[in-house]
Amino acid sequence: MATRGRPLVTRALSGRAAQVRVLTDAVGTLADSRTGQVIVLSGGVGIGKTTLLRHARDLAHAKGVRVLEANASALEHEYAFGVARQLVAAVGVAIPQVRAEAPFEAMHALFGQIEQVTSGGPALLIVDDLQWADAASLRFLNYLAARIATHPITVLAGRRPDAVSAGNAPLIDQLLARADQLWVAPFEPAELAELAERTFDEAADEAFALACHSASGGNPFLAVELLGHLREHGVRPTGEAAAQVAMVTPQTTIDCLAGRLEGIDGGLALARALAVIGEDGGPELAAELAGLDMAGAASTLEALLKARLVVEDAGSIVFVSSMVASAAAATLNSLAALRWHARAAELCHRQFRSTEQIAAHLLQAGTPAQDWQISILTEAAEAAYGVGAFESAGTLFRHALGSPQLTSDERLRLRARVAAALVFGDPVAAHRELAELLPLTSGDLHAQVASDLLLVTLSTRGFSAGTAFLDTVIDQVVDHDPAAALPLISRSLGIGWLSDSPVRRVLDVVDAVADERKYGRAILAAARAQLAGEIATDADACAEQAVLALELLWGNGEPDASEMSIHMGAIQGLLCSERFEVALAWIAKGEDLAQRRGWTTVLPFAAWARFVCLSVSGHTDATLAAAIAVRTTTATVFDDNDPLDMSGGFIACAFLLAGRMAEAEEALGPFASGEITRPNQFYTASTRAGLRLLQRRFGQAHGDALMCARLMPDTSVNPLIAHWRSIGALAANGMGDPTEASRLAEEELRLARAWGTPHTLGTALAAAGTVRQDRALLREAVEVTRGTHARLALVAALLALDEVDGLVEALEVAEQYGLGLFVPAIREALRAHGRRPGVKAVTGANALTSSEQSVADLAAAGLTNAAICGRLHLAPRTVEQHLTHAYRKLKIAGRKELAAALRG
Repeated sequence: MATRGRPLVTRALSGRAAQVRVLTDAVGTLADSRTGQVIVLSGGVGIGKTTLLRHARDLAHAKGVRVLEANASALEHEYAFGVARQLVAAVGVAIPQVRAEAPFEAMHALFGQIEQVTSGGPALLIVDDLQWADAASLRFLNYLAARIATHPITVLAGRRPDAVSAGNAPLIDQLLARADQLWVAPFEPAELAELAERTFDEAADEAFALACHSASGGNPFLAVELLGHLREHGVRPTGEAAAQVAMVTPQTTIDCLAGRLEGIDGGLALARALAVIGEDGGPELAAELAGLDMAGAASTLEALLKARLVVEDAGSIVFVSSMVASAAAATLNSLAALRWHARAAELCHRQFRSTEQIAAHLLQAGTPAQDWQISILTEAAEAAYGVGAFESAGTLFRHALGSPQLTSDERLRLRARVAAALVFGDPVAAHRELAELLPLTSGDLHAQVASDLLLVTLSTRGFSAGTAFLDTVIDQVVDHDPAAALPLISRSLGIGWLSDSPVRRVLDVVDAVADERKYGRAILAAARAQLAGEIATDADACAEQAVLALELLWGNGEPDASEMSIHMGAIQGLLCSERFEVALAWIAKGEDLAQRRGWTTVLPFAAWARFVCLSVSGHTDATLAAAIAVRTTTATVFDDNDPLDMSGGFIACAFLLAGRMAEAEEALGPFASGEITRPNQFYTASTRAGLRLLQRRFGQAHGDALMCARLMPDTSVNPLIAHWRSIGALAANGMGDPTEASRLAEEELRLARAWGTPHTLGTALAAAGTVRQDRALLREAVEVTRGTHARLALVAALLALDEVDGLVEALEVAEQYGLGLFVPAIREALRAHGRRPGVKAVTGANALTSSEQSVADLAAAGLTNAAICGRLHLAPRTVEQHLTHAYRKLKIAGRKELAAALRG
């Protein structure tokens, strides 16, 4: 239990001048400059950490700094967010419910609440006995520590290095890596001599002080106990008394504590009860557990207070030191401790105490044997799971699973919950357990296990493995209950090829029961939109289904984390149907929600979706920003040693569009040469093919285009996803292979005409027109793309058409939107026509791209960055980047000069 007391030595802070100085400076810095930090006081039991923490608290109060406190407890080690709950209790904040798909949501929400607290001034967060904190709270403290540099928050914690559980050691090590560690060491002999002098009101002999130091080990609490005991028995601090003191050891002093407890009528029983129930149990529960009536308990408590073995603090009765608690607990053997905790659990249950409080005792009470015990453990486990405390949930589920009273069905269900709790902490073990359970289950449990197994398969083995697994279970799930397949379909959206998934074959069957599940209609609409986009059936219908899915999903408020896959699937439908303005609005909405809720797995998708919109429409600067965002957000989610895995091809493509060939080559990194075999690298293969085409390395470009095709399923034929056929056709044309060039160009044109969207059709027409030398096709490409978002395809068509007016238009568009890959060829073509192309301004208002111009105009009109984001559907970093470029080109210092610079 947490023990907080005021021993004589620590009340005077003897021998702690260095620590006091550090804490005083930290509180002063926090109060005066609003600069936060993390400080961890490390030292053994009874060393004085708690009193130093109290001193810091008093300093903070004197400086007007708000203080939030928590005391970890060995009893509540598995209480989900137990420490975090204490910290935010003073501001009335509850731990939010989260879903397995968003385990960091609770931490992000808690951090938001702490931010709100600090909006009114700096805050000091104090955590005592950090070694006993639950894993979820330790994760929150690490989450907070990683962001503390920009917030007026200081975290001050005390911990015992010798009492950390193996499971939590890595989390505490992470916090220590971000902290200044302040060691609180035992007293030196000189410091103990000073304490003895104050205790006896006379100078202590050096031999006596050395003997006391040896007897107490320099531990402040034991030293106070020893000196007090000696004084009470008439011993003076002389050299002659040193021999008597030398017979005492630290363990002797600890044993004396138990003797002092036994010397008080009912003292040992009440102390045992206080040690068992913990600080939050209350004296009434302690009295009943100790077998004392209220009058007897009151008398005993008074005696313990007078003996300075316990103290009253903030309405609670706590031990003066954890050493007293340990001494009381040590008088119970292991079997007796089980009985006391079992009795405490029963009393808490009878008194309608919290589920978590009862469960904490049940974990210490041996195997659960009664139905109510299993029910309490399961309820507490589900509560822990619901707030993302998966370690605590797993511990509680496993303890319930140990009951011999369980039926076979109950045992299977608990095993399934244990495995589900492992998904994010130990996904390999979760996969193994779920795979073993799946053939043993049926009905709803089978569907749930399949859903969890799909989630862990997708996260650890990729979409191909997930698709293969889904193929083995979905028919059985549908046969039992078609509606139970909806979660499986939902988890398949937005992350891979739906056209190559078994989901495709069950959509019509599930349609009949979609209304039986929340968001059932939204799931089906999103699935149909994503599927239509991949197989290129009907662009208008694809867009309609996508919008329907989004409206159904968001129509009743903000969706949960687990529903964001519906959002992502629908966005893919909008991207494939080239409804980019609509898509950007929904992307921004989902990204805003994800950032507020801490759903880090959604952010890479949002960045990728913005990249698609911007790259096709030719906003080159913003395209690069989006590609970089894919990399940075992916790194935060996957912590992958291969940062190019999800982003290298996108960054290379952005450089390619800008005509920055060397940087595009560098961005490809390890994928710049050789065979690419990973299916999720199809876009990298496509980008490399485009780069080789511009480098006139036609054979390699053709090979890379076909390699891209091999990485994609045959069912995904929409050219927008990757224009490998057009690239391959142009490469074959450059190789002097008209048959191959025509084959690829005609196949893409056929698919593009069926789909009919501007960029897709314009790109195919431009490639086919070039290969066939058919000017009618090139003119059609211009007509299809002019005045639309398909600027990339428009410039390509105008360049291939090779007419002076068209080349002038192409140069204007290419320079305005930063499409540098076309500019040299267009200028060369104009010179061949006897025209001298103008030089693009590099400074002044005429140098601004259209995106920069749009952002600058709104900023000059007085709109904030946030308002500009909403108006133009841009990410905050994109707006900041455009403004930075505009300031540089306009040669101004900032926003106040924008209006005048744009006018003149």
